[in-house]
Amino acid sequence: MFFRRNRVEEDLERIREANLPDREEIKMNEKQSDDLGLEKGDILAMVLAVISLILPYAIAFLGALGIVIFLMYLFFS
Repeated sequence: MFFRRNRVEEDLERIREANLPDREEIKMNEKQSDDLGLEKGDILAMVLAVISLILPYAIAFLGALGIVIFLMYLFFS
């Protein structure tokens, strides 16, 4: 019975070690996390993507504001 318990503990220890990442892999991930690896034109592409998301809403807001001001001009003048 004592031998079986020792065997279970050994198996659990092997499972724990198998699930842990290697120390070299951890060091490589730390080095890579600092560098984004951007290429030429990536910043411009990101800026254009953000503008393409925001611009339609800004135009719709300005259009609605313009319509409200135009209607106020018609009714109150």
